[in-house]
Amino acid sequence: MDKIKEIIQSQKDFFTEVRHHLHQKPELSGNEFETASYIRSFLDAWHIPYETAGQTSTVALIEGTEKGRTLALRGDMDALPISEETGLSWASENPAVMHACGHDVHTTFMLAAAKCLQENREHLHGKVKIIFQEAEEIGQGAKNIMSAGLLNDVDSIVALHITQEVDMGVFSLGYETMSSFGAGGKVTIEAAGRDNPILAAGSYIYLVTSLASQRLPKSEQIVLVPTVVKTEKTAGGEAAKGTLSYNSRTLNFANEEAMQSILQTAAEKTAQTFNCKINLELRTPGNVVNNDRHFTDLAASVIREHFGPEALLFSRPVMSGEDFALYQKTIPGVFIHIGGAEDGIYRALHTSKTYVDDCILPIGIEFLLRYVHAFFAEK
Repeated sequence: MDKIKEIIQSQKDFFTEVRHHLHQKPELSGNEFETASYIRSFLDAWHIPYETAGQTSTVALIEGTEKGRTLALRGDMDALPISEETGLSWASENPAVMHACGHDVHTTFMLAAAKCLQENREHLHGKVKIIFQEAEEIGQGAKNIMSAGLLNDVDSIVALHITQEVDMGVFSLGYETMSSFGAGGKVTIEAAGRDNPILAAGSYIYLVTSLASQRLPKSEQIVLVPTVVKTEKTAGGEAAKGTLSYNSRTLNFANEEAMQSILQTAAEKTAQTFNCKINLELRTPGNVVNNDRHFTDLAASVIREHFGPEALLFSRPVMSGEDFALYQKTIPGVFIHIGGAEDGIYRALHTSKTYVDDCILPIGIEFLLRYVHAFFAEK
């Protein structure tokens, strides 16, 4: 255990080069073919066996010299349809595609963990499965891996995710529910004659907001907002069709039924008022990140012991989704945020100027390695 920092420091330049390569070569969800090939080339060189799932997912296996439990580490690797504006010398080379959610960092964490654990597997008292997951941003990657049965023997799972809303090197986690139920819908408005779908769309948005203020409890965290509004025009330049996308978020599953009812009621009333045809496609709520209390305590103890009590932050659930929740439906585990903010400047992810400093790499890698050893040290 005393050698972990030395091992990481000795390979710091290599891990940084890997991260920069991944950042320069981002690929969208379900199309991470070059990324998968890059990852597998290292696994082959390091003699690490692996299995594949979905379009591009890879699950590597590190076997210790002694039998024991099986732990999974999960990293996602897809990028977002965003044009990068960071000005980095190693910025994205792929037009309108960017690692704006830190998945290049997550993939580097996983490759580093695989290399370090493989080279020191005589200290492992069990198996470690390392997941390089596709399509997290569209909620498909975890489904593909679980349906392939590659994690059927896993006893616990852990994920480490960047956040730019917490100071560099501070770990944020909590017990049980740590994300929101996410759903929403797509509204298509088709007008006839002189009826204007733009006015109908505006009325729909107003009505949803009004109904939400009346029907939804004010004591709870709830989001029901339009995320996309667009129209198509006729040859004469008039608007003929309008499309709206709605996003809903809540920490209480019971609120989802009320929000879907609001979207439906607004559609019916708007169609009557504007004499137009409205089609509403509702999305089913997903799962929430549900941190197992025991493994949350284990992660917290690792952080306190090796990074100091000041590096541990117990936080409230966030109003966002994460398909890591699907793993947790059958595998107990913990999802942890690691802070990357510097100089007291806090930013959201998913922007064209999202930037994560390389100094996060040794911190995240060290945590994962120490967590692995703590997991196998349990009786």
